[in-house]
Amino acid sequence: MKCENFKQIIQHGKEAFGPLPALRTAEADGTLKTVTYAELSALVEARAEALSAQPCGCVGLYGIPSVDWIVDLFAAPIAGKRTVLLDPSLSRDMTQGLIDAFGIEEILPSNSGFKTASIAEGKVEYPGHILVFTSGTSASNKAVVLSQKALAYSAWNGQQMLACGPEDVIAGMLPLSHVFGLVCTLLWPLSFGACVGIGRGMRHYTEDPKAFGTTILVMVPTLLSYLLTTDSINPECHTVLVGAAPCGNHVLKAIRDKGIRVSFGYGLSETASGLAISVGSDDPFALDLCPDTTCTISEEGEVLISTPCMMEGYWHRPEETAAALKNGVLYTGDLGEIDENGRLRLKGRKNDVLVLSNGEKIFCPEWEEQLAKELGPEIAVILYQNAPALVIGNGGPEADAAKIVDRFNAGQSISKRIKYIQVVDGPLPRTATGKLRRWKVEELLS
Repeated sequence: MKCENFKQIIQHGKEAFGPLPALRTAEADGTLKTVTYAELSALVEARAEALSAQPCGCVGLYGIPSVDWIVDLFAAPIAGKRTVLLDPSLSRDMTQGLIDAFGIEEILPSNSGFKTASIAEGKVEYPGHILVFTSGTSASNKAVVLSQKALAYSAWNGQQMLACGPEDVIAGMLPLSHVFGLVCTLLWPLSFGACVGIGRGMRHYTEDPKAFGTTILVMVPTLLSYLLTTDSINPECHTVLVGAAPCGNHVLKAIRDKGIRVSFGYGLSETASGLAISVGSDDPFALDLCPDTTCTISEEGEVLISTPCMMEGYWHRPEETAAALKNGVLYTGDLGEIDENGRLRLKGRKNDVLVLSNGEKIFCPEWEEQLAKELGPEIAVILYQNAPALVIGNGGPEADAAKIVDRFNAGQSISKRIKYIQVVDGPLPRTATGKLRRWKVEELLS
């Protein structure tokens, strides 16, 4: 069923899958507790009715995933509240700053000592909409305004490409405050009768797949690599959906050697996640477009998208919205091409390309992959004072780096040679999914 909003998702779940398990939690002793689809519907309906009676117009959803958190995720938008998804991994000061900036009047499921805004008078802006934050790989995080319809449609999109059903269990191990985790580990399974095992966080990453009897793993590459290294993928798992960042061929081979199907997904916060999934080819990097999704490639190689799952815009950033979304077409900032079979192949980010003053270009991931063979993964190539620079995290060996860079530079034209090397303490700034925040790396040298 193609649902139009969260209320329809919950009602359909009750009618189609009532006694079946919708949510499972794992206790410390390994005991599993279950909430059926009928029980989830009753909880959401009661909570939405209670929230409808409250005067607040904007709520923030904060905390680690739980049954209460998920109930509020559905109930608050149904009750007409503008709902901001707050990342619990952020510092309290950063979270308080977001509460202030977005005028959040109440924290759900419960306030943990934050100061909320006064109840605003007048009409609520974007009632019933959900605000999620972009990954911020190349610019400061922006809040994306998504309708319930866009999110529900994205879940339906995923089902048309890679189906789940009542026989499946999907472990919710990704942050639900990010759109990939929200759609693919919660809205997708709950729209089609699968069971969601509510992950218990980093300390239990190696235990949760087996504890829930997971059949479909939704992963980012770093977490998938960790599960492989620790032999934590359970025997019931038949499918892995990977998204949010590039995945190495060695990881792909290791999963396939276990007889597990691998699909890659491509989506953005601005499009409520799902745009394309690799399903129709032996090559997982050849992405099939989701229904009603149109993709073209600009002269500069940028991926341009139109989709029913499109954002309303960036919160209170009309100029940036206008720059990214033109006549219903999203300028993604990703580079790609359409192959001879009509499948999308991604080639990186526009912001991963350094354009030198003479017009020459450097594709940063390609250089970083070569240099990482000798320097390790904590490196970033950026532009500094109009010349290529190398930043090394975790206090790496600067003397050895200089020799390695000298050898690397010997194969480059003079204008493309790395001119600066900077070693910094600690890891380089990354998003929750492991992508480099290049704009933050640049700040380390400013």
